Amino acid sequence: MKNTNILTKISLVLISIIIFSCKDFLNKEPISDYTTGGFYETQDDFSSAVTGIYSILQTLNNEFVTSNLEGRSDNIKAIQTGHENDGYALCSNFTENASTSTLNNIWYYYWKMIDRCNAVIDQIDGGTFTDETRRSNLKGEAYFLRGYAYFQLGWLFGGVPLIDEQKNPIEIKTTARSTQTETLDFAAKDFTKAAELLPETWSASELGKATKYAAQGVLARLYMFQKNYTAAKPLLKSIISSGKYQMATKYGDCFIDTYDNSSEHVFQIQYMSGNLNLGNKFVPFEVPETFRSTMFPTGGSLGMYVSEDLYSSYEAGDLRRDFTIQKGWTNSAGEFNSVNMFYIKYGHGTLPSVKTDYAVNLPVLRYTDVRLMYAEVLNEEGYVANGEAFSILNEVRVRAGLSALTSVMVTTQDAFRKAMLKERRVEFACEFLRWFDLLRTDNAMTVMNSFLARAEEGSGKYKMLEYRKIFPIPQYELDVNPDTKYMWQNPEY
Repeated sequence: MKNTNILTKISLVLISIIIFSCKDFLNKEPISDYTTGGFYETQDDFSSAVTGIYSILQTLNNEFVTSNLEGRSDNIKAIQTGHENDGYALCSNFTENASTSTLNNIWYYYWKMIDRCNAVIDQIDGGTFTDETRRSNLKGEAYFLRGYAYFQLGWLFGGVPLIDEQKNPIEIKTTARSTQTETLDFAAKDFTKAAELLPETWSASELGKATKYAAQGVLARLYMFQKNYTAAKPLLKSIISSGKYQMATKYGDCFIDTYDNSSEHVFQIQYMSGNLNLGNKFVPFEVPETFRSTMFPTGGSLGMYVSEDLYSSYEAGDLRRDFTIQKGWTNSAGEFNSVNMFYIKYGHGTLPSVKTDYAVNLPVLRYTDVRLMYAEVLNEEGYVANGEAFSILNEVRVRAGLSALTSVMVTTQDAFRKAMLKERRVEFACEFLRWFDLLRTDNAMTVMNSFLARAEEGSGKYKMLEYRKIFPIPQYELDVNPDTKYMWQNPEY
């Protein structure tokens, strides 16, 4: 169910936040010039401050993270006719550069999160609280959100400066970049601290806030990126053993607003309709403006086209395909288009009165993902024919209307890895995990260059090179921090 209490608080905080569209990136402050967060004194001050950090996640996932990360994969066409210069299109064909505005927005907003988290963490022990449990919980949320920001910056951009307290602009400017490993390790420590401080569950009025299990789950995902399966296993096992989560009975229920914050979801980005500037704007932007249907009376400006490669990767009878992807559509002029496909995954729920005001949340971590990561860990420990890893994978397949896999079909550890990567692609399409999965499994170069060689993707016009496993540091950051002892561009950009 929706949490109107928390979302209403976010709406009040949003009044003080400048929201930039993907086309309005104008002279944003670099990290070397950001001002430290406000001064907080009371329990209510800190509660509002943390709510404001969640609101930044709304902004990030409304436009920037979602489209750019999904675009950076074989799920999205490399050639986006009519949108060739949009950030997600440049990411799709590996031609992004240090001036790509949507990537700059991702960098900016994650640093804004870190700035605000540092303000809370630095000041909260000296604040006036009537409830010490509340103090611990709020501190845990700040650690979780800071860890999440550093995790995202680390795997997307490589190593970044590790700023763990409020500093003045000169101190920030002379904090050198760390390595990617150091950045991820720092995020891991934040998640660990968060898990110690956060509750297992929240009250009904505060659903949607990070919990102990959200911190453990995202930390497990970080360890999966590092191939540290030994560290990931107990975290995943903790979530599974908690008894607080279960896979949704139907795949579609994972993406309907009436099932938001259900036991399928370990952590979601919260949205709410009602013309409060809290709506999910990503949903309509995935369809062309000219597309008209009951589900989408009006489309958005993005119209991100799905690849034929993704569509054809679904097995016959897979219930997930037609729930996720629209193939064949008639535009407002009555013209039928049988070629371009787009995502409709989040459009099946309540229809808003304003097209940018959908209520459906966006998933960060689903329990299905926890289960599949655990199966992956079991296989990395050692292939077991028809073992527990098979059982978990088959739970997901059967829900999708597919038959179970057996050791006759999947005969080795490596074959199971391939089956898992294939299953994750269709299960999590439009959940912004494909690029992450390709990187962490060392399949990015092979998969993407094979994809770009397809005729409909340009027959090799575009190519992924090794250095594009991470994005460029924004040029505006380099301009303000020209001293290469502290800030430098990633190689070959």
